[in-house]
Amino acid sequence: MRGLAFSFGAVAVGVLTATVTVSGQLRRPPKPAKPPVTETTKPAEPAKPEPAPAEAPPAAPSANPVTSGDDLGAAPPKQTGDTPAVKPSPLTPEPNEFPTGAPKPPPVAYERLLSDIAALRSRVAAVTTTLFSSKLRVLVGVEGDDARVASFRVTLDDGVIYAAADRFGGGEPQVVYEHAVAPGHHMLGVEIERYDARNRAYRTYQTSKFAVVVPESKKLETSFRVEDDSDMADEFPDDQDGEYDLRVRLRAQVLD
Repeated sequence: MRGLAFSFGAVAVGVLTATVTVSGQLRRPPKPAKPPVTETTKPAEPAKPEPAPAEAPPAAPSANPVTSGDDLGAAPPKQTGDTPAVKPSPLTPEPNEFPTGAPKPPPVAYERLLSDIAALRSRVAAVTTTLFSSKLRVLVGVEGDDARVASFRVTLDDGVIYAAADRFGGGEPQVVYEHAVAPGHHMLGVEIERYDARNRAYRTYQTSKFAVVVPESKKLETSFRVEDDSDMADEFPDDQDGEYDLRVRLRAQVLD
């Protein structure tokens, strides 16, 4: 028994010795500590200025005239170079609408028509003279030192039978119309426009009509006397007082 106990103790001591040996092998000596690394501090860089914030673009005007605050509404859009060309008016003629070259002479039928009209007028005048033995003669005389005639016309039954040229005048009556007419009542009139030689701004327009009776197979002579004694152009600019004095007289006489 003692021998077994000794043997067991020896085995235990051997196991403990082996354990210590293994433990001693497993533990390594600690490594020496590294010296602390000294960090070199870099000099601080100067602070960079921050860029200024960009200005916000102005707000576009509201397209709604109620919210925009403008009675005229929104501004019209700007025209760009791509704006289409203005559409021409439908009344604008096309480039090839009118014929080119010199105008063509009138046809022969047109010239013949004008000749026939002239001949017809002569025949009408001859027939009138033959049918109506009654005649009407019209004389006109214009008086006035400073009055100038711009236009003068004589009418018979609302038709113009005489139109005077520019600067018509003359104190002595002159015959402006003599022709055969139908006997009976007729309306004879004058239309005259005058201006003052001292100041053209003062003008007058006058129309007068007279009823006359042409006897059967007789000649009626009528004489107009147109007078102008106005002093408006002379007195009114200075004295603020002037007068228009216009007169148209008609004398009718039956001649045998």
